[in-house]
Amino acid sequence: MAVGMLQRISSLFPSHTHPLTLVSDPDRLLAGEALMAELTRRGFQVIQEDDPVLMRHRMEEARPFTADHPIILTTTGPLEEIPYDLYQDAYRIRLSLHQYFPNLAYPVLQTLSPDQIEILESRPQPVQPLSRQKTINYLLQEVFNADPVSLSQPYALIAWLNEYHHRQSPLPELLRTSLVNLLKEFSEYREWNIDLLIKDAQAFRDFIQNQWQLSIVQSLSGKQVKEASAGYVIPFSRDPQLQDLVPSLVRQGTIQPLRITNQKESPKWAQPGVTMIDIRLQRLKTLLENIGNQLTEIQSGQMGWNTWQNLAREWAETNSLMAQTELAIQPEQKTLFQKYISNLDTLFTYWLLKNYTALGAQRLPNPHHVHHTPHYLAYLHNLGNLRKAVLLVMDCLSLADWQVISSVWTKRHADWRMNTETLLAQIPTITSISRYALISGLRPADFPGGIDPSIPEARAWELFWSREGFSEDTCKVLPLYYDRQIDQQPELQDPRVNFWCLIDDTLDKLAHNATLGAADQQSSLRLWLDPAHEQNSLALENQLDWYLDHDFSVFIASDHGHVEATGFGQPSEGLLAQTRGKRARIYLDRLAALRVQDAFADTILWDNDGLLLEQMSALMPIKREAFTTAGEVVVTHGGVSMDEVIVPFIQITKERK
Repeated sequence: MAVGMLQRISSLFPSHTHPLTLVSDPDRLLAGEALMAELTRRGFQVIQEDDPVLMRHRMEEARPFTADHPIILTTTGPLEEIPYDLYQDAYRIRLSLHQYFPNLAYPVLQTLSPDQIEILESRPQPVQPLSRQKTINYLLQEVFNADPVSLSQPYALIAWLNEYHHRQSPLPELLRTSLVNLLKEFSEYREWNIDLLIKDAQAFRDFIQNQWQLSIVQSLSGKQVKEASAGYVIPFSRDPQLQDLVPSLVRQGTIQPLRITNQKESPKWAQPGVTMIDIRLQRLKTLLENIGNQLTEIQSGQMGWNTWQNLAREWAETNSLMAQTELAIQPEQKTLFQKYISNLDTLFTYWLLKNYTALGAQRLPNPHHVHHTPHYLAYLHNLGNLRKAVLLVMDCLSLADWQVISSVWTKRHADWRMNTETLLAQIPTITSISRYALISGLRPADFPGGIDPSIPEARAWELFWSREGFSEDTCKVLPLYYDRQIDQQPELQDPRVNFWCLIDDTLDKLAHNATLGAADQQSSLRLWLDPAHEQNSLALENQLDWYLDHDFSVFIASDHGHVEATGFGQPSEGLLAQTRGKRARIYLDRLAALRVQDAFADTILWDNDGLLLEQMSALMPIKREAFTTAGEVVVTHGGVSMDEVIVPFIQITKERK
């Protein structure tokens, strides 16, 4: 990265110099991943907390402040609002975007995310002040590589959209609106819903897949598809530059290859996007190739959170396909899959050790951790983007599970739009800790009563919203009981409640009852989604649909994922362990944990991550192994694998007729 803002800000925080630093950071410049990682590397503990009570608690917990244990306390407001006993002895810094980008319009700059600011600082800066519109145009080109003139042809716009959605760094509304208006001036896009294609990755994929199918039908039949009736606007068959895009569109999953009977009948340009075998096997082949390439890149350089998110999605899709027992998966593919599991677990654990603490402190404007979720909902409410909300916590929902669920729900609810992001679960990834963090908005170190909270989840949810200024009768937690003869509908439709937290433990039960491993769990999941099965997901879907029709913003979150693991024995530590999970054992005595680790060498001791209690340690297997009878196969959770830690966070919206 070129010398610029990152280096200049870093220079304000020398190591082993100031025990306490107060930072006024209204533009969240310290929230960028690279900068947070650098501050963590220098030994700083960064505290970002707007609630004055929690802020005071965290600061007292962090004492004593020393040059060897330095603290950074950030606020989006003036430093003078910090309590005087902290203010008087602290080193004080005021940060602003305008300090580092004086020639760009400040209100436009404020719409960028921290990671986008880090991209901006590496670009050549204008030498003269730019107007509001010229700043927008500059940012579109320099940060998002979106030059409207360059995107005037369909092949260029499709290539850009494909890469844009893969990066998962959405355009701020101001910039998106400007780009849409500029692109609409080109006659080629008269019939395109460009705004939707930029906003919604699934809408873009559906659009391209539909156009690809029409192109293949036309090329095989030799008949011209009527553009007016079919809405056919992408001439794959007539545009060589579009044809050149097909391999990359297939590789990134934007185009799913179409199955045909005779590949020789298709033109050469179409062959990357057609197959004579089961399209799922073709997709698996592509995914394994992609993952192999990404592993090579990880081993040769640094990898950020956005890259891990993309890899986690592809890995989840791979997991889902590998668990489908009816597929004729080749032995060499199974061997490759097992090799990738080992490589990914090692590399992801190493990345977590370096970055988990820093990401745990980055709460807004985008959540990174499950305990950021309630804060994000409150943030949206304060922006006026949310009036009433439902947070459905699907206990044990993995990204692979969501691959299956979303594909079924998309077909069943054509008017639903599901935007999927990812978060980091709380480590150790056990329900009692990660789900409580998700619902309460608290780090485990802040749990009332410590590792075994003294107040229930329902009360923690009420307390969070009461701190935001809402009365307790407008906030409610309700476990869902679809497997019992209980009519919960009157309670679920209580008109007094504006902030629901619904808990569905169906997937957790499916995982723990899967005695035959991951394939068993995935098979049970598909049965649950089947309306013909006695216990199915329709009641849940209908309830979500009711909320959407009654102006609720609907979100789905997971506390952790799950893995298939094989037993490698159980420790005999008597009463020393606080919890005895199959993938995590928790200790309040670090020496006791180390003694157990001596007998189980293939484990990692996780502690002092800035989120857990200071005296708490978690012992977890490094490989896909479990603290249970040697050789026993289980589907469980608690550890640090990508499948357990990276979880989906979904918003469902409904198209209005």
